[in-house]
Order: sequence, then C-alpha cells, then structure tokens
Amino acid sequence: MDVKTATDVGRLRENNEDALWVGEHCLVVCDGMGGHVAGEVASALAVEAIKSFPFGAGRPQEEVLAAIERAQARILEEAGRNRKYRGMGSTITLAWISGPGPDGLRELVVGHVGDSRCYLYANGVLEQLTSDHSVVGELLRAGTITPGEARIHPKRHILTQVLGSEAIEPELITRQLEPGSLVMLCTDGLTDVVDDALLQEKLQQNFQGRNLAQELVDLANELGGPDNITVIVAQV
Repeated sequence: MDVKTATDVGRLRENNEDALWVGEHCLVVCDGMGGHVAGEVASALAVEAIKSFPFGAGRPQEEVLAAIERAQARILEEAGRNRKYRGMGSTITLAWISGPGPDGLRELVVGHVGDSRCYLYANGVLEQLTSDHSVVGELLRAGTITPGEARIHPKRHILTQVLGSEAIEPELITRQLEPGSLVMLCTDGLTDVVDDALLQEKLQQNFQGRNLAQELVDLANELGGPDNITVIVAQV
C-alpha cells in the first residue's frame, strides 16, 4: 500500500485542529472543534486512541467500531476532567485495509462519525463512501436541496454527531478493493471548496512519483483555503 499524506492550516485559520495517522493497516483523519485549543486536543486524543488500539485480534468491523468508541471515551474523559475542554469534539474517519487475499483483493472497513469523508476511486469512478453527519447531509439525502445548494447552505457546518457528544452512532462501510484502487480520507477543508468532479479529475492522474494528497491541499488553498485541510490518499 502506497500512502501519501498532507495537512495544512489553510489561509484563514490560526491553528490546525485537524489530525491524521497512518499505520500498517489503518488510516485516520480527525477534525477537532471547540473553544481555545480544545479542537486540537480533541482530534489529537482521538488519533492517539486509534494508534494505541490493538488491531488484529478480532473481526475488523468490530475492531473499527471498538476503536472509535475508545476515542469517544477518551475525549469525554478529558472533557470531564478539565473544565476548559468541556464541549470539545472531533470528527473521525477511520479506514482499515487488509493485506491482499489469494485473489489479489483487499478488504476495506471504514468507521465514521461527523463530516470528514472517505472516497473510493476505482475503475475510473469516484464514490463517496461515507455520509456526512450534518444538517445539510440529511437535507441532501432527503432530496430537499441539491449538491450545489449544499455547498453554500448556511447550516452546512452544523453536525448531527461528533466524538465528544453524549451518544454516537458510527457508520460502518465495507468494500472489496481491486489492485490499483485509491482510498482517500479528508476533512471538510478540502471538500468545502473542491467538488467531486474536480476530485475525480485529480485522482485519475498518475499516482506514482507524485504526492496527490499535497496537490489536493494546495488546490484547496488556491480556492481560498477557508479551513484546515487534511488529506490521505492510499493506493492498494
């Protein structure tokens, strides 16, 4: 698995509240939120919880959900212990990718809370695997608004669930990956300004010898960079 990563504060923010990590089989991005430095703390706590999780002992789907619950518990614990961190939260998108099987296919398991996304690009087609846990995401799924309207909707950043809220219901997605497929994780600092058509145009270019993650971060900054931007692109 060939993995490229990039993160940037963007052009308008002072602090980068995003966090990422790449392990042997895991990719994770988190977008923190909260007053003062609480957003940075929440995303960092979530990533540390994933890094320390003992993957490999059970079924991947169960482990991905358990790892996310551990990140949730860690954020709630710290918020309960430290008054200035109360109310902090973070998105999380966690992808576990197996080694190749006898048929050359790999298994992808994605666990997700919030509006950071996981995309799959395979056979010339880009697919958003995760659903945004947001007010606008729900309006889109109901057919009440169009994708174009969603991009400028005044409630587009209001989330319906995040790590750190009282209760979470992580989304779980499983796919089979053919050799050459691209898996991309990103925070909304990318997708708020780069639409799916432009993402597909970028991802269909040659992966070898390039850092597509950095190119996408640079593109988001060229288009205004209104938020922190974090991207992981993995080719299997």
